[in-house]
Amino acid sequence: SENRDREINPEEFLKQLAQKEPSTDYLADFLKQKNRVNFKLKKFKTKDDSLEIRIAKNTDKAVPVKLETQTRDGERKSYWVETAENERLKTVNLPAENIYKITLNDDYIFPEANYRDNFLYTKGLFSNSKKIKFKLIKDIPNPEFNEIYLNPRIRFSNTYDKFLIGMNFKNQSLFDQKFLYSITPSFSTGTGKLTGSGAVEYSFLPAESMIQSLTFGISGSYFHYDYDLAYQKASLYSSIRFRKNPRSTVSRGASFSYNYFQRDLNAKMIAEQDYERYNLWTLGYGFSDNQMIHEKSFSISTQGMQDFNKITAEAFYRWEFAPRQKLSLRLFGGYFARNETRNNTFDYGISRVSDYSFSYNLLGQSATGGILSQQFVLADGGFKSFIPGTVNQWITSFNVDTSVWKIFHIYADAGIYKNKNNPTQFIWDSGVKVRVIPDFLEIYFPVQSSLGFEPGFKDYGKRIRYTLILNLSTIINAARRGWY
Repeated sequence: SENRDREINPEEFLKQLAQKEPSTDYLADFLKQKNRVNFKLKKFKTKDDSLEIRIAKNTDKAVPVKLETQTRDGERKSYWVETAENERLKTVNLPAENIYKITLNDDYIFPEANYRDNFLYTKGLFSNSKKIKFKLIKDIPNPEFNEIYLNPRIRFSNTYDKFLIGMNFKNQSLFDQKFLYSITPSFSTGTGKLTGSGAVEYSFLPAESMIQSLTFGISGSYFHYDYDLAYQKASLYSSIRFRKNPRSTVSRGASFSYNYFQRDLNAKMIAEQDYERYNLWTLGYGFSDNQMIHEKSFSISTQGMQDFNKITAEAFYRWEFAPRQKLSLRLFGGYFARNETRNNTFDYGISRVSDYSFSYNLLGQSATGGILSQQFVLADGGFKSFIPGTVNQWITSFNVDTSVWKIFHIYADAGIYKNKNNPTQFIWDSGVKVRVIPDFLEIYFPVQSSLGFEPGFKDYGKRIRYTLILNLSTIINAARRGWY
């Protein structure tokens, strides 16, 4: 040909293409944009011996699209549908001729934002929709089907619900999707009752914007937080992920949530006028830089309800100064702008977190003694020693953890806090941490603290803390990379 062994000017090529076929004139601008055109098959109508097919597009440009029909016998017919400028909805009339399936942009010859709305069936149970397909393994999605992934689940929840036996239904595949749902009904072996959780969310994914995704969702759950005491949680939430360079390890995001809680109360809690129903709203911003050697993150949030408003900030830094040897630093600050609560339910914790939002998966949510109460969660003050009390005004704490040798670490915590009508207090602790299975089972042995030399206390066994994450994937990941 005339262009053999010659460099072709893209603009000249598109110009020649447009002269030969005017319907390709849109390509010059189309190739310069990140925002992809998308066609969608709307519901069809049967009129006499023909099908009235409506096709929607998300652009005002005159872009053609290929439409294909197929019978049950596999006979296919193809049509090129021309759309005019500013024509967002195109109606096409075709002879029915035993048409069984309608497809847009077959074989993906045209890049679109979403291929999942390019298929319709005209007969049977799934008329005017797509077929449902159940799968056990998450993989690359087939846009022709509404795929539902089934995941049988058996997990230990807490000492009240014990083992939960259920099935998870979700549509999340390996690729980003705008609409997601996840529903997990389960049976609580500890209570003999039905429990479960579910969530539905929709994300906007703008192509040319500082925002990578804007998500809105709703979720709910029903479990138990004490013996014969259940809680219900309903949430409305929204989150923003800001766009980043694909090679960058930095992520930034903001979130808002509104949560409604309803708890069963026992006689003692009713007598003490504990909170049976309450609403929480939370607004937050987060930054993280997940580098392999220098990992850091920062978050700030404000939370409130009818009886309080508080502001919380947390900064975290982790340095891998040698292979598998890390130094971790954490700075926490919390302040009540207003606190008119009836009890200490919503206070900041010093050594134990008050999980009033039911988000920490504690083994013994309401435990006040015994092995269950010794579980440690790095939140709020983050002290490992059992320093008594909670904080209803403000607190600042600093937590340090560093590797010493293999599974052995040393830690130290220091902080100051103030409660209403009380002087400012300074507290500290230190000890040894043993990482039995990293990120799964870790044990804290307190040594010296503002309480004194703790190994000399008669009840030292009750002062030992532990973290236990009952997550099978955590164990598998630790085994893959080597325990230590």
